[in-house]
Order: sequence, then structure tokens, then C-alpha cells
Amino acid sequence: MTEDEKYLFDLNGYLVIENVMTSDEITQANEAIDHHLDQGRYRPSEQTLAKDAPNLQADHGRGELKNLLQWEEPWCLPFRNMLAHPRLVPYLNEMFGKGFRMDHQMFLLWMDKGAEGFRLHGSSGPGFDPNQYYLFRNGKMHNGLTVVTFQLTDINPGDGGFVLIPGSHKSNYVCPQEMRRYEKYQEHVRQITCKAGAVVIFSEAVTHGTIPWTANHPRRTILTRYTAGNMAYVPAHPIPEWANERQRAVMEQPYHTRLNRPVLEE
Repeated sequence: MTEDEKYLFDLNGYLVIENVMTSDEITQANEAIDHHLDQGRYRPSEQTLAKDAPNLQADHGRGELKNLLQWEEPWCLPFRNMLAHPRLVPYLNEMFGKGFRMDHQMFLLWMDKGAEGFRLHGSSGPGFDPNQYYLFRNGKMHNGLTVVTFQLTDINPGDGGFVLIPGSHKSNYVCPQEMRRYEKYQEHVRQITCKAGAVVIFSEAVTHGTIPWTANHPRRTILTRYTAGNMAYVPAHPIPEWANERQRAVMEQPYHTRLNRPVLEE
């Protein structure tokens, strides 16, 4: 993680890393999804994520597909390779300290044209969330729950999708409700654009959400949440038999690195 990248993450609460996946890896991941898409679901209207925000409401809910890591081979392999991706280890070691772990299970989020948005949310200001936070102490960043997203389709300006309020992970005041509903101050809300193969890392403390998807092609994003090795937001899952040494290291139960927790070197 370069000094520039550290500065930008500290400044904004997110970072875009381009060209993490090769074109072949993008194709394999999308083919695996196509093969299992009938196992996914669209969020029903009673579980709307737009809630009381008219500007975020649209024709239907987003799509969600789980259990990617448990699929049969070869369909599972693109996603298992994402768990401890060598390109990302230096970033996660810097953000969490060595011994970071996967907290939430990996899943696919997709948005077809006309999919609704997600009301802006985040854990920053004014209280302190002991699980979702961003701190800077003694020359080093300290992150709570943080999201790593692999982009499997292009996200172009005006397409919709993921948005956030840069710098809000350090805010000390409550975000205005009109801003959360995407009704006011939209000039301070940034749509994150990137090409397929990029990875976006963002703090759960940053105020974020989605706006309705308007592009003809779908948005496909693989989400995994990570945290420091001694922390857990959700109950830890048993380590599966298929996991290799690197994967096991990030799927360990939460405990401190001084207790000989396995770590991934850069």
C-alpha cells in the first residue's frame, strides 16, 4: 500500500484498486454466476432498501446470490481465489494489522436496469460503534468492519449503483436525513466508477448506499467483509475442509495474533 493510497483512504474512506482481476478471471467468475443465477433472488418489495426515500425507489429490488464458496468445482474457484488475493494482502495488513479475518460470508449483489437504491447508511458520528469505525492513532490507521468488493462489470458515470459521502468515516455529526434519502446535498455524494476487474475497499464507517441502476448491462459486485483478527461482527463459521493454508488463515475464529494466529505475508 503506497503512501499515496494511505493518504487517499484516510481522506475519503475508500480506495479503488484497478486491474486486480485478469480478463480470464472476470470471464470465469461471470460464467460461474450465470450457471447459478437461478439460485439467487430479488429482494421483495416488503424488504425494500430504499425505504422512505422516493429518489431511491425504482421498479424492483436488487439481486442477491449466496454460497459462492460452497459451489462445486470449477464454479467455486474464482471466488475462493478472492478470499486471500495476493494483490490485496498488503492493503488488508495495513488496514487491520496482520492476522485479519473474513467476517461476513462472501455474496454476489447484482442490479438490473430499474433496480432500486439503498438508503445511505454508515456508523460514523456522533456515537462510537465498537465494530464499525475508523481511527488514526500513533501514525497508523485502525479499521473496524471493512468491505472488499470485486467488480465483475463496468461501472460508468451515470449508471447508478454504489455511492458514498467521501470523508464521512471521520464525521462527528449526524448525517442529515434528507441527505440519507438522497434528497439534498447530492453534490457531496460520489458515485464510484471503475472497470470490471477492479476492487473497491471501503470502511463500513463511511456513509454509503446505492442509487437506482439505469444502465442496460447489469451491475455485478462480489462483497466480502473483513475485520481485525481479534474481532467478530457475526458468529464465526467453521473452516471448511476445502480451504488451503492461505484461505484458512483468513477464515480463522477471532483471537489475538500474539496467540500464534496465522498471518499472510506480503
